Amino acid sequence: MKPSILKAKDFDDMEEIAKPFLENSYKIMSSEPNYILIRKRNFGKIYIHVLFLFLILFVISYNSILIYLACGLYIVYFLYYLFKKSKIILITTETLDKDGNPVEFDDIDDIKD
Repeated sequence: MKPSILKAKDFDDMEEIAKPFLENSYKIMSSEPNYILIRKRNFGKIYIHVLFLFLILFVISYNSILIYLACGLYIVYFLYYLFKKSKIILITTETLDKDGNPVEFDDIDDIKD
């Protein structure tokens, strides 16, 4: 997943921008004087987890190939949400990337929780 990039003037501004995200269950992954990288993990919908677990534990017989299919689908669902739907935000003071090209910044209002 591509991170959302937010512009800050200095380190204090980065902390001010990050504060509402940190209060909304984001966690700091990395921090340096010129950037803060935060992430909010997404595990999927709780009712989908309950449905899969109910099917695996109570409905599907243990001698059936369906249990392997249900377990596989459950693992794919969980990993998809964990790695593709988790939100990553980079708050930085840098305006150029490593190649010297200008960085495209996102608007803070476009980032939805």
